[in-house]
Amino acid sequence: MINDRFVRWQTILRVQVSFINNVLITISIAITGFIISLIGDPEFNLICCQKIFFTFGLLLVFASIWFGLIAAISRLKDFKTTLKKIKSEKEGIALSELEEMKELMARYGKITWFLLYSQIITLCFGTINLTIAICWIYHEKLF
Repeated sequence: MINDRFVRWQTILRVQVSFINNVLITISIAITGFIISLIGDPEFNLICCQKIFFTFGLLLVFASIWFGLIAAISRLKDFKTTLKKIKSEKEGIALSELEEMKELMARYGKITWFLLYSQIITLCFGTINLTIAICWIYHEKLF
């Protein structure tokens, strides 16, 4: 009974991690598209510190996209290693090889979580910087 609950919640966690990763990648790409469209606006003139906030924000959003993509690849490798471990257990492979696979799976899990948190943090700070820059640039129209 407890094992069934654990498996169910582990599945939910796996689905939610994939979902949030995909949503954050989508938001980051949408922000990038919006920012690129702003560059063509004739009223879009960056001066002094606006350039710093704008450039830094855009670089952070790009970093968020890369963190998200690498996290997705890490998850795929983790799933692949998990399947290989299950297959090896069925075939009766040596215990030392199974331990190596477990360590590799744990490493991929840690990498995935690190990348997911990095994706969230860089997207948040990138969005904050871009918001500051855009508000600063268009302050006469906004306020």
